[in-house]
Amino acid sequence: MNIPWKEIEELTKYLEEKGLTELSIETKDCKISIKKGAHGAYIPTVNSEPLAEAQDGKSNSASSGFFEVKAPTVGTYYQSPTPGAEAFVKVGSTVQEGAVLCIIEAMKIMNELTSDVSGTVKEVLIKDGETVEYGQVIMRIQANK
Repeated sequence: MNIPWKEIEELTKYLEEKGLTELSIETKDCKISIKKGAHGAYIPTVNSEPLAEAQDGKSNSASSGFFEVKAPTVGTYYQSPTPGAEAFVKVGSTVQEGAVLCIIEAMKIMNELTSDVSGTVKEVLIKDGETVEYGQVIMRIQANK
């Protein structure tokens, strides 16, 4: 799935102009939600259907036995919502499906990555503030059985 960055930017501007704090749009292929965060920044979330998991950056790696969370776009990885705040997750954290794992900043837009599985974080492969490439593995989660 190609993330429609231009449309997300336009929707973010529309929200700001109208003084709105949240907007969700759902199509047969994806759901885009944009919410105004605690510090005034708009945070979009893009969820695709299970058939598009490999394209949106999340895949299950049968060879390693772990669910791999991959970067859906090029950007900067942030482990917490604000500098100095506690990380969303760390090695050993238990996560539920839908939990926020990290933020990838791309084009000044903060994108929350959420977990597609419930389980335990086994590896975090990126350091806070590092640049990630499209498809790069960010972390691995051991899914609950």
